[in-house]
Amino acid sequence: MLLTLAELADSVLHSAVIVGLGLALGGVVWERGVLGRPGPPVPVAARGRCLSLIAIGAGLLGAGQMAGLGVTAFVLRGSLDDVTVGDLVSATSFWVAGLRAVLSLALVIAVVRARAEGTRPLGAIALTLAALVAVSGAWVTHAVGRLESRAALMTLTIVHQAAAATWLGGLVQLGALWRLTGRCPDVDVLWPIAVRRFSQLATVAVLLLIGAALPLTWSYTRTFDGLVGTGYGSLLLLKAFLLLVTLALAALNFATARGVSRANCATLRHRLPRLVEGEVALLLVLVFAATGLSALPPPTDQPPHARATAVEVAEVFRPKLPSLATPSLAAMRQSDTAPPGTPRSREAYLWSNFSHNVAGLMLLAMALVSFAGPVFGANVARQWPLGLLALAAFIYLRACANEGTWPFGSTPIASVDSEGLQHRLAALLVLAMGVLEWRARRSDGGRLTYVFPMLCVVGAALLLTHSHRAFQLKEGYLVQVTHSTMGALAGLVAVGRWLELRLPPGRGAPAGVLASAGMLGIALILVFYREANVIIAP
Repeated sequence: MLLTLAELADSVLHSAVIVGLGLALGGVVWERGVLGRPGPPVPVAARGRCLSLIAIGAGLLGAGQMAGLGVTAFVLRGSLDDVTVGDLVSATSFWVAGLRAVLSLALVIAVVRARAEGTRPLGAIALTLAALVAVSGAWVTHAVGRLESRAALMTLTIVHQAAAATWLGGLVQLGALWRLTGRCPDVDVLWPIAVRRFSQLATVAVLLLIGAALPLTWSYTRTFDGLVGTGYGSLLLLKAFLLLVTLALAALNFATARGVSRANCATLRHRLPRLVEGEVALLLVLVFAATGLSALPPPTDQPPHARATAVEVAEVFRPKLPSLATPSLAAMRQSDTAPPGTPRSREAYLWSNFSHNVAGLMLLAMALVSFAGPVFGANVARQWPLGLLALAAFIYLRACANEGTWPFGSTPIASVDSEGLQHRLAALLVLAMGVLEWRARRSDGGRLTYVFPMLCVVGAALLLTHSHRAFQLKEGYLVQVTHSTMGALAGLVAVGRWLELRLPPGRGAPAGVLASAGMLGIALILVFYREANVIIAP
């Protein structure tokens, strides 16, 4: 159980490291490229807020690296009995992560000192530390393990990470600056200028990000089957999909900034910040996809027989009739007593198919009710979250029955593996989403309305880092690709619902349709689900 929690903690910490890197490096670029350019004086409040976010990001990065070292050591010592402390310390990833943590914490000290001195910009020491933090990241990625073109790949990785950090951190800085406009008249004057400057900066960052990503993708995949037939490749494709959606929203933000900044109208001050929030949310989902990538081997390191073909992947998503036949508990328990290494039984496949297909039918009904809101009225549409309560109960009970824990057996909860723990967390998450969203839609306001999209982001994180390590490589991938795709769609649900709430009613309606469409996509994947494409004879 402790190892299971440690593995989940490792994913969370890795995501925190990426977010911290974005806040720190992106904040430094913002401080130099937006606040540091010639123009009107920068208010003390604006520079202070900027430096505070940089310090928070660097602190999160350093703490995440240190905690990650501890979790990794715990997992390795628990999995491999002959691993010593000396073995761990001598590993390149360990001392590089430790050095990066020290550099990050030194950056915190430098930024805090700069903030205490008032309006002075960041000095050479802070800028040097930020550059070293950025460069050191290349030694804890896939690039350092390559035998060919290692230096080029590491350089491209640095550019890719720095560009992504500039985009994410800059958006957070933009949102933080906007929150000061109502309290500080000087910041209100700076706001449209900062929007214009960051639009130019973000354009360059996106071009660099894509320019570095393309050769990295080719180097790690090489073949079409490597791109579509492996876990690493599928996450790359999902990242590309989410990136396109994010770029579409970013293009809308860019057009808004260019079209109204000269007129200094209310759209720039009220509508644009809401769209920026959605852009940040999508980038956070991209962070979770990047976390999943870091835990998977590149396709070039996998043998051809471990890859799925494009036909096999297409079969996963092909429309199929749902399976409504489930084996008895007695049959499942008998199959669970098979010796290790025995192929999965017919009952195990039927059990998994039934669980996913029924969950899909329940979610499909909710999605259709959500879509039918304009037809049957708002009173009908806002009742669909009640279906999530039934779905949560179904997920939890099926997980308990599968493992023989209470109320279906006496197996201790401590023996549940990471997959079982994730299913229980998913059930709890769905339950919370159903209760809070139903109450929020009935009360038509309040802070509860924002809980649902935030929990959707958590669900996206769980799905994008979901693992099925008990299966063989190809079989595991054919399961993983469905969960990863549902994670990306959950991100769209989160962003769509968030923008629906934050934008004015007339302008938020298309975002609500996006949220319902994402929910419908998840439902159809579950309805068509068939475990690893295995056909079960009647």
